Amino acid sequence: MSRLWQGVGGVLRSIGRGVQWFLNLKVGIERKDDPLATLYHQPLPPRLRVNWWALLLGPFWYLAKGLWVFASILFTIVLLSGGILIPFVWLYAGLKADEDLLDARIAQRSYY
Repeated sequence: MSRLWQGVGGVLRSIGRGVQWFLNLKVGIERKDDPLATLYHQPLPPRLRVNWWALLLGPFWYLAKGLWVFASILFTIVLLSGGILIPFVWLYAGLKADEDLLDARIAQRSYY
């Protein structure tokens, strides 16, 4: 009886090795290391972190960084409100600048 169990154990071990080999197969196309991959896989910046330069310069900081769409939206908000919302626009710029900059950099490298 013990020889029977040894035989069954040997068969199960060989099946286990085959399954393990099959599970370790690499599937798909291997890609070369992308130097921009670190841009995509960074941890997100902390929410509402203060960027002092953006807080001081407001939408002009966005223009200096080349984010003209964000700057034009913020300037439009200020102009349409008659200047009443200037403190809120500057506060938004100071608190969300790093996150907007990271989003814009990722969007430049995205295909969709």
